[in-house]
Amino acid sequence: MVLSEVNLTIREGRTVVLQGPNGAGKTTLLKVLATRLRPTRGSANVFGFDVVREAHEVRSRMAMLPVFGGSYPALTGAENLTLAARLYGLRLSADELTAALAGVGLDGAAEKQVRGYSSGMKKRLGLARLRLAPAKLWLLDEPYAALDEEGKAYVDALLGEARTSGKTVLLASHEPERVAPFADAVLEVSGGTVQRSQRFRASWPSTEPLAVGGG
Repeated sequence: MVLSEVNLTIREGRTVVLQGPNGAGKTTLLKVLATRLRPTRGSANVFGFDVVREAHEVRSRMAMLPVFGGSYPALTGAENLTLAARLYGLRLSADELTAALAGVGLDGAAEKQVRGYSSGMKKRLGLARLRLAPAKLWLLDEPYAALDEEGKAYVDALLGEARTSGKTVLLASHEPERVAPFADAVLEVSGGTVQRSQRFRASWPSTEPLAVGGG
């Protein structure tokens, strides 16, 4: 989906939900902010860094949870998490690794290849990886998708942690009612643009070019 006329500023420490039909542009917006898609015009900044010219700076400050979890299928759950930790500059002890997997209900599947995981298990592994990331910004694409109620409770807990720790969260979800207790605003996305907003503790949209973070 092509984005058009998206002008908004998300203040640091806020949680903002994107809702809208499939193909509305929600995932495209997240991928632009994650530097996975290059905008053909306009500008986007994350904590003051341009997503095109300063992509490395952006990536070092954000973590994204794709809708399908984003893990390596040939590796085990434990190997995926160990690799992610190393990429973040972390060294997990055996106890820390076990605790990270247990924290999302995967302690019994640590040595199983991810290709044998269900969709829900892959999403849980993505949640464990997200929790490890030393990121100020979380970009979540349908974090509740493929999860049972226990798995959704893990997402709720992560969003609660994000609010307590002051992380900025932008997430696309078809379950805005579920995430509403954590949200500062819900933005309606349709046809590649923000049509309207349900306001909570912030005013959206603004008249500024798309940006995340700042005062």
